[in-house]
Amino acid sequence: MSTLQRRRVNRSDSNEGETVSGGKTAAAPSASNDAEEYEETSGPTRKVAYDPEEAKLRDNYTVPKLTLMEEVLLMGLRDREGYLSFWNDNISYALRGCIMIELALRKKIRILDDSARKRFDISERLVEVVDGSKTGEVLLDETLQLMKNDEPLTIANWIDLLSGETWNLMKINYQLKQVRERLAKGLVDKGVLRTEMKNFFLFDMATHPVTDSSCKEAIKRRILSTVVSRNMELSFNSYFPESTSFKYIRTVALVCSTYGASVLENVLSSLDYEQRDRAVSRAEELLEKFGQYPFDLEKQGDSGISCNLNKEAQREVDESPNSALYLEVVAGVIEVFSRMDMLL
Repeated sequence: MSTLQRRRVNRSDSNEGETVSGGKTAAAPSASNDAEEYEETSGPTRKVAYDPEEAKLRDNYTVPKLTLMEEVLLMGLRDREGYLSFWNDNISYALRGCIMIELALRKKIRILDDSARKRFDISERLVEVVDGSKTGEVLLDETLQLMKNDEPLTIANWIDLLSGETWNLMKINYQLKQVRERLAKGLVDKGVLRTEMKNFFLFDMATHPVTDSSCKEAIKRRILSTVVSRNMELSFNSYFPESTSFKYIRTVALVCSTYGASVLENVLSSLDYEQRDRAVSRAEELLEKFGQYPFDLEKQGDSGISCNLNKEAQREVDESPNSALYLEVVAGVIEVFSRMDMLL
């Protein structure tokens, strides 16, 4: 009796073998009868299982390796100590908004297509799930499942529910648990952080110091290029490839998210006072410009910073004419970030 055995197959190996229906490639036994590919038993040969869903996630080059939530968390972590500031009350709420933006940029959720929606503030428009397939990220998949099983709710409502900021006892279980710790462990799995135990007098706590400092520095450069440099230039690496969709809009969302999460100051710490002041003003300008849809891209700001951003963002919008409802979600979350001080 044969047993189906699942095994991860390297991308280079998956291209070898015979092509079967549906464009899938079946692995063929090598002349050496490699024990990893085919295993001789007393019964029929046991073949490797093919998971099309896993292959689809692995080959999606339009999605960066790090999610928006992970990048924001990384900006808040102290490199050597490996933990967030104990006085930061905003980051947990902002991370839930980042989940909404990430799902929208991956075209999983969008604003409900209703002509009457424009009568409401952008953060008060209803959100629907259009693609419930797995993303490979636990927090995103968990949120998708919650949204699929409920009626359409507004952007602001969903951020409140995911944060546990609700008086509705029927939906108190919608709160995502241990988001920061789970994101940190995800970064450990991706080789960016490591885990250590640190003693805080009365208790021991797991901390996550930075292992791959080049990854964090690359994210900082993207942010500084947006809020300090005259021309915005994106640097690409294995974590943020050039094939990423909505590269400039995603970077703007990163800047607005770090501002809302009160970790932007960590990125600007190497600048002098005047540069920091101009950078914060530029971030506030981006919150206003991208906290509405259509984005306010016709008017150039007075700061003289990232002068090419409007042109690049408009180009991304024009290249994806069917993405308006998805980008409305991004704008709605940014609008929530712009008034977080009033919400919390």
